[in-house]
Amino acid sequence: MAIKAGLLMGSALGLLLAAPALAQEAPAPKAEGPQTSNDEIVVTAQRRSESINKVPLAVQALSADTLKDLQITDVESLASSVPGLQVSPAYSGVPIFTLRGIGFNTTNITATSTVGIYQDELAYPYPSMAGGPIYDLERVEVLKGPQGTLYGRNTTAGLIDFITAKPGKDFAAGGTIEAGNYKTYNVEAYLNLPLGDNAALRVSGRDENSDEGWQIAQSRGEKLGKVKRWGARASLSFQPSSKFEGLITVSGWRDRSDTQAGQAISLNLTNRLSAASPAVGPGDFNSAALLAYLQNNQPTRASDAGWQPAGARAATVGLATGMGPPRAKSDFVSAQMRLTWSPNDQLSVISLTGYNDFTRKDVVDFSGAPWEIVSTQYDARIKSFSQELRFEGNGPGFRWTVGGYYAHDDLRENSRFLIGENSSVVYLRLAAQGILANPVTNAIFNTGGYTPAQVAVGFREGAGRASGYNETYSGFATAEFDLGSGFKINAGARLGIDHGELDGCSVDYNGNYLPIVNTAGRAVIFQSYGLLAPMVQKDGCTTYDPATNTDKLVHSVLDESNFSGRFSLNYQAAPGTLLYASVARGVKSGVVPIVPANRAVQFTPARQEKLTAYEAGIKTAVGGRLAQVNVSGFYYDYTDKQFSSYVADPTFGALQRLVNIPSSHAWGIDGEITLRPSPAFTFAWNATYLKTKITDYTGANAAGIPTNYDGSEFSFAPEFSTSGTATLNLPISSSLNFQATANATYQSETHSDFGEDPLFRIKGYALVNGSIGIASADGKWGLTIWARNLTNEYYWTSVVDNQNLNVRYAGRPRTFGVSLTAGF
Repeated sequence: MAIKAGLLMGSALGLLLAAPALAQEAPAPKAEGPQTSNDEIVVTAQRRSESINKVPLAVQALSADTLKDLQITDVESLASSVPGLQVSPAYSGVPIFTLRGIGFNTTNITATSTVGIYQDELAYPYPSMAGGPIYDLERVEVLKGPQGTLYGRNTTAGLIDFITAKPGKDFAAGGTIEAGNYKTYNVEAYLNLPLGDNAALRVSGRDENSDEGWQIAQSRGEKLGKVKRWGARASLSFQPSSKFEGLITVSGWRDRSDTQAGQAISLNLTNRLSAASPAVGPGDFNSAALLAYLQNNQPTRASDAGWQPAGARAATVGLATGMGPPRAKSDFVSAQMRLTWSPNDQLSVISLTGYNDFTRKDVVDFSGAPWEIVSTQYDARIKSFSQELRFEGNGPGFRWTVGGYYAHDDLRENSRFLIGENSSVVYLRLAAQGILANPVTNAIFNTGGYTPAQVAVGFREGAGRASGYNETYSGFATAEFDLGSGFKINAGARLGIDHGELDGCSVDYNGNYLPIVNTAGRAVIFQSYGLLAPMVQKDGCTTYDPATNTDKLVHSVLDESNFSGRFSLNYQAAPGTLLYASVARGVKSGVVPIVPANRAVQFTPARQEKLTAYEAGIKTAVGGRLAQVNVSGFYYDYTDKQFSSYVADPTFGALQRLVNIPSSHAWGIDGEITLRPSPAFTFAWNATYLKTKITDYTGANAAGIPTNYDGSEFSFAPEFSTSGTATLNLPISSSLNFQATANATYQSETHSDFGEDPLFRIKGYALVNGSIGIASADGKWGLTIWARNLTNEYYWTSVVDNQNLNVRYAGRPRTFGVSLTAGF
């Protein structure tokens, strides 16, 4: 079937190249989706409907047809078609969104992103909320650059808005059945029901299943990567009068898929340095078998992976209970209500109320190798309420918006983890055995009377707990003025107040930590600070604060205010040509980290970051409707960039903490060309060239060693990324159309950490995706063969440090299948 799909794709590319000649005798295909009279995409990037080519912003929009043809069914596959957008997993499984190099590489489930995620203007403020399937959309809009004057939550990188298909006045129903490799079978359906003259209901959903995993354990052939995920949505629209309308939407998703395993490539920096230096450290206590595994099992394909055998992970050892398989157990429910009252043609009052509820109890094995390096089970919940009220008005040459926004988020992020074969744990156990063997040190540091047998299985299992809340208050205003002679001014401002509180610490689990933290841990504290720490109690906090000589629950508070805004000057040089220049300020709220914290300093908050963007661009039509060319250049002045870095630790060598990088900058060019040589053929090309630089910053590397990062590039910021998509819709009879789509993407090399350590390198890669099929001329049915990563490119999207090893996370190998769509 793979060979057949390849031949069909090759045929499709040939036909696409020949399309202009073939299409001269064909009638124009029926336009679908939100379009203007000349087939331009209509977007709501400025919260009103207008042609994408008249918006003075860098906006990329993907239509429903494009999403379907390219099998874009999740945020990871979306990124492959939007140059400048990266979606990469942290080792905790949290997606890291980066746009034009602006991202936040935290592992925390409860940390907000630099890239805002929205569904119909309702914020999904935490990246994991975007983990469901993509289905039944009108389009996806990606806005590049700081946002905040038009949307309630403030962001520094930009935003992604998923515009759902809305209830309509006519009855409609349809669905898609898909079958593919890895024993994949997916079902998607929608139903639109008019409810009298003034209301309508639309219900839709998607169910995804793959019964064969795509990852294969290098040491034993076991498979991982099964998919079991679904999403559903119900929308009710109503218009009881000509002046009032409403939309209520309830949506959600559930994920019970296998979580992804990593690919171990090396000892991490702490282990490598201690193994190579005269001083004894964790690197000297890795097993010979692990070192041999790393030498003999370097990954060469996407399916290569490593994780702890199920029997070993599930076993209870002493006081440390086992853990289930690496599998997701995440659920998300969202509800929103939009009410619009328009007493006249010049004024509208809009209320947008939203509630999101996300829970996660996933098990993730970060080991990258068949040892118990680190497996974590999460118990997290986020409840987010928001209310926006805005007033919109318009008059001759003047449009304005004034509004207010409030949000309250309740946060809980608990976890427990297994680290029994981590080199640092082996190191601490041997140190504790030495303490017990010496009568003097035993008398000082083993006042709990722990035995060598207890120490031998101690520190296998630990936990963390954190809870708190965030509140956001803001007021915003925007205005657009027509100055005459084709000139316009857009201006906006936002004043915000953010307040957050969090209590957190690492904790003992069932007494398993105590034989180590109350012996070797106390000895390390005495050696480092000259203090004899008190005994940690069962299930008590193990986060040590030398200022108070206690292990305690750390209380952190963030109170910050901010100002953001945007000013642009636009010039309509000709009916099809727009020139614009803008300056914009975006702010991302401060963050309190949640990490397995050995020291209280790890809970130090990162203050808010600020980005000032200068941008100029042109959007112009060439040859009437033959081509559309959009180009923009930008310069970012970045202050207090938030980054997940390291702090030196006498026990583990280095531990994670959040920092602020005082100064950095980025600049680049975005380009987009759309060619329409015939009514049946379209070619769209997008590209981003990007340069980023840290200025005058000294931090800590992965071993906790002070390092000067002046001149380093941002993480997840490839210098060049591009995507090209060719689409053909060619009638071959009065009742049948031939359809084909080919897409190729490329991004250059980047790194997932500062300093350009070669072990954190993400190589450049190219992907080819596409589809080919037939469909009825009236659009009532279609049969499509599709493929993603057609050339089976081995690539990876992230490299992480799990305190023992460096581990890659590979992109999915080639997937292909067939889809049957029907509707009426």
